[in-house]
Amino acid sequence: MDSTLPNRLKLALVVPALNEEQAIAATLRRCLAARQKVVSQTPVTEMVVVFVNDGSTDGTQQVVDQGEFDEVVKVRFERNRGYGAAIKAGWDATDADLVGFIDGDGTCDPDFCVPLVKRLLDTGADVVLAGRMTPESRMPLVRRVGNRLFAGLLGLVSGRELTDSASGFRILQRSSLNLLAPLPDGLHFTPAMSAICLLDPRLTIEEVPMPYEERIGRSKLHVMRDGLRFLWTIMFAACCYSPLKTLLALSLLGAGVLTGLTLTATWLFDAPNLAPWMFLAGGLLVIMGIAGGVVVHQLNFLLIGPRRKAGALERLLQAVIDYRRLIMGGGAVFAAGMLVLAILLITGATVSPYVVSVLLLLTIGSATAALGGVIVRVIWAVGEKQKAMLNGGAPLRLREQAA
Repeated sequence: MDSTLPNRLKLALVVPALNEEQAIAATLRRCLAARQKVVSQTPVTEMVVVFVNDGSTDGTQQVVDQGEFDEVVKVRFERNRGYGAAIKAGWDATDADLVGFIDGDGTCDPDFCVPLVKRLLDTGADVVLAGRMTPESRMPLVRRVGNRLFAGLLGLVSGRELTDSASGFRILQRSSLNLLAPLPDGLHFTPAMSAICLLDPRLTIEEVPMPYEERIGRSKLHVMRDGLRFLWTIMFAACCYSPLKTLLALSLLGAGVLTGLTLTATWLFDAPNLAPWMFLAGGLLVIMGIAGGVVVHQLNFLLIGPRRKAGALERLLQAVIDYRRLIMGGGAVFAAGMLVLAILLITGATVSPYVVSVLLLLTIGSATAALGGVIVRVIWAVGEKQKAMLNGGAPLRLREQAA
């Protein structure tokens, strides 16, 4: 055992279940049997199995209440609260150093905790998951294709590779849970965790290929509904952790769509006067993307701090988005733009619609920059207040002190 590891190393394996009457007994038996192998073959000194009933309406609870499962820690929801909520409740029910979860449908072998624990401790990773996308996997084709697509999308936005973003068998360091928060309560719990691990450079995630069997009973996953939710989760995480790149890319995509619509309308309906205004609308989308990206980036930077050592680009960005520069510079350009537009309006000068569009974009962009400066200043003030409250400080009440 590594001398840096604690003498006591406890693992809690959570088994969330919703109407798994057919499979839950066999799954829990295998989890309990796996304890001996985990303790004998890894540095783990104790392993507990936690069952969470997520509002089952069949005989799942009656099966688990049998005497052979007395050693299982049991948590029960009176009504369905969601897959992620069940896992988090299971973690809260123990004080284990390592926490994990495994699906209760019989698709995963609990003995595979051994290679997962070994990889976690050998690499010091925050999360290790069992990758189900092996050639021998018995996962249904539609889910296999969906997992490949989501993993590819995550790799595109994060620059890091993962083959199975929705694996339901993982082991984590409890100390990493704060960085992973917030995690959702629904079935998109696992892709959300994968997205955060890949996008936040403070976190590391490892993957170990694992055989995957056909589930017992009916799957709770709805391909279209949960697929759209998975997609939304990945995009939202990208907006949180890489806001400038993601929001700018989305705005450019929107501007490209508008350009395509403009060219199509011009060709089909001979509407040349539509082009300048589509140009203006596309420019506004880009301004909104940049503004939103800067605000979210600065929110992360001021409230959380840089997630890595600040490089040259980060230092340049912080210099540019200093709230005083944004307010003063944006305000000055806005005033100049409004003056030029007013002169054109008063004099009745004939100007190309493209020139008017550029002037409008410049004026709106500068006003947005000035407003962004105000928002950045407010974020800074709220962050400082929060830090003071966390450190035991309190705002001074000067009037009361003077009295």
